[in-house]
Amino acid sequence: MRNGLQEWMDGYITITVRGKRFERMLNMAVREGIRIWNIRRVGQEVGRCDILIRDYFRLRPFLKETGCRPHVERRGGLPFWLVRLRRRAGLVIGASLFLVGLYMLSSFVWEVEVRGVKQMRPEAVSMAAAQLGIKEGVWKAKLKESHVLQRELLNLLPEASRVIVDIQGTKAIIQVVEKEEPEKPVPPSPRHLVAKKRAVVHTILPEAGRSMVKINQFVEKGQLLISGIIGNEARQKAVAARGTVKGEVWYVSNISIPLTQVHYRLTGERQQKQYLLVGPYAVQVWPFKEQPFAQAESAEERFQPSYAGFTSPIGWKTVTQAEVQPVRRELSMDEALAAAKQAAREDVLRQAGKDAVIQDEKVLHAKRENGKVYLSIHFSVLEDIAVEQPILGLPPAPNANGNP
Repeated sequence: MRNGLQEWMDGYITITVRGKRFERMLNMAVREGIRIWNIRRVGQEVGRCDILIRDYFRLRPFLKETGCRPHVERRGGLPFWLVRLRRRAGLVIGASLFLVGLYMLSSFVWEVEVRGVKQMRPEAVSMAAAQLGIKEGVWKAKLKESHVLQRELLNLLPEASRVIVDIQGTKAIIQVVEKEEPEKPVPPSPRHLVAKKRAVVHTILPEAGRSMVKINQFVEKGQLLISGIIGNEARQKAVAARGTVKGEVWYVSNISIPLTQVHYRLTGERQQKQYLLVGPYAVQVWPFKEQPFAQAESAEERFQPSYAGFTSPIGWKTVTQAEVQPVRRELSMDEALAAAKQAAREDVLRQAGKDAVIQDEKVLHAKRENGKVYLSIHFSVLEDIAVEQPILGLPPAPNANGNP
């Protein structure tokens, strides 16, 4: 695989070769281990290619043997770039002074930001941080380690339960987490448990309240399952009914699956982009000419040297792009039916909620039409069917003498 950065570091040239035996010359050179790339025809007896500087002089015997004549069209790479810089010494010195100045300026904290405060005043946090040296204009090398600053700042802020000090470039970010008193649990109000769907009761386990249905009983939506009213006719009390009621619920799911599926696979072609990081800015330094892929996946790697909690603002970033291409796959009828059933199961379980279990399934109808498979399937699902219903009032208790 080509290494564009290495080619640029070694230096390369673009040459035009005239001769009838251009291809033979290339074959002889490649057999000798000479690296040649970007080979193309530009005329009937004219070819063009790129070659490293050190390999160019190794071409002479092959050019002589095949009767080809080379001509240098373009020069590129670090050696030629350095030659041009020697002619512009003032520009090099100015750029170097600029980078040194930028590095020096980035070694100081120029902004302090306080985040996360709600009840506390940001000014109080800033004053406490200033006592520890975290303030505008301070040299970052003079600051203590982050964990030491966090511990000392937490001692100065008794209202905070946690403090995070993060130095990002020329900004110091102080993230404060305030203490919160635990909320007292609110006692639940009186309520019933009623059915949220039509079902057949499978399991009923009341924890508080009185069971109003039996196992294998058919219930309608809204029917009372566990009553929150306990006691007898003479003395009644409303409580928060609790318990588990599971029932068998029925669903009919209609799913369509396309027979043509599109997936993406890697082609093996890759290219890298190199960036120089200067503070929050990234300057692309390689390649000078991009050949973007139609579709690609990207991965990024960063290198920024750090020492004793200080991170250099100067770094390097490499972005690797891998080309992908779509691949179409035709499903068989059996594969499409299996995919449709799986999608239907996931859809039903999403509707049924947590801890639901499919007990039985039956295909009602399946057909293939217009490049798709249509499936209608019946499910029997075991799920929690209880939902809370508040008790608005108690029924009046009878008088002791039996009169209304």
